[in-house]
Amino acid sequence: MRFLLFLSGFLLFIQPQLASSEALSTTDKVVNKFMALDLDESETVSYEEYKTMVMQRLDGRFKQMDANEDGEIDEEEYRNFWTATKSKYYRPRRE
Repeated sequence: MRFLLFLSGFLLFIQPQLASSEALSTTDKVVNKFMALDLDESETVSYEEYKTMVMQRLDGRFKQMDANEDGEIDEEEYRNFWTATKSKYYRPRRE
């Protein structure tokens, strides 16, 4: 009997957590990730908040390409970057 009381109390305790852990759709996940850019918690993403994310990605990508870290990307560096990372995602259109 005590076990049943414990179990029912436990289930009541975790029920809200179970409801909130429903599987999210891909769109929900993408939207949630985008809305995480809202650093001031205004429930909107400002241009400045979005620009901050874009600039961080831009900086990271540039550093990936600039293998010799001289602040410039030559053809060989870009070719190596493309071959190693991007070509596996690129699918040319077949017309």
